[in-house]
Amino acid sequence: MFIIFKAIALLLLPPAGPLLLALGGLLFYQNWWGKVIVWCSLLTLLALATTPVRDLLIKPLEYTSPALSLSALPTEQAAVVLLGGGLYEKAPEYDGQNLPSNHALMRTLYAAEIARRSGFTVYASGGAPLNKEAEPEALVLQRWLIKFGVDPMHIHTENSSRNTAENAKNIAKILHKKGIQHVLLVTTAAHMPRSVIAFSAEGLAVIAAPTKYKTKQTPYQALDFLPDANTLSDSSFALHEYLGILWYRIHNFW
Repeated sequence: MFIIFKAIALLLLPPAGPLLLALGGLLFYQNWWGKVIVWCSLLTLLALATTPVRDLLIKPLEYTSPALSLSALPTEQAAVVLLGGGLYEKAPEYDGQNLPSNHALMRTLYAAEIARRSGFTVYASGGAPLNKEAEPEALVLQRWLIKFGVDPMHIHTENSSRNTAENAKNIAKILHKKGIQHVLLVTTAAHMPRSVIAFSAEGLAVIAAPTKYKTKQTPYQALDFLPDANTLSDSSFALHEYLGILWYRIHNFW
């Protein structure tokens, strides 16, 4: 079921979703509404690949929680929870080792900074969702936390979760047993709203520690209005988060 849901999401979200809709419109292109479907789909795809449209989508997600001040970390006992964000698998330049993906590396770097400054223990969470025989993400994150200066004795891993909901459920079980109620939750800024919903639902008091902001922080330039593949990827990520939040709301309602 996990793979089925992943496949459905990939087919619904850009670029596949608008392209499939355009192909459907081509089947009825002799009709005016077929032409409308084709052109609306393609123009939507182009718009999603521009920086201003990307920012309209992603900014509300990224600024739901304020950035954490490293100079004013909480003093009550808390755990730093680091969520996995994918792997750069079998990197040739690292002798075939797995590395954190771009998103995950930024999360790991920030979690390490918080851990060094606060002295709190880090709980890295992430399994191998598509291949049970593969190395769990949490173990890869653990290696890089150590590289970034975190004491190995202050790192714990949770290696079985496949998604954010399971991250929250599995970490909550560990922390409740230890009597820890507060978590400094480290994840990508746009992923934070959905993560907070999941961890709060498990009875944890969440202190958001977002990182890897995508919203442009400087004035737009002419090139920002031209389509870009990386920008389209960001827009797709934002839409994925909105779908995830909607799913959580529906699931919690029922």
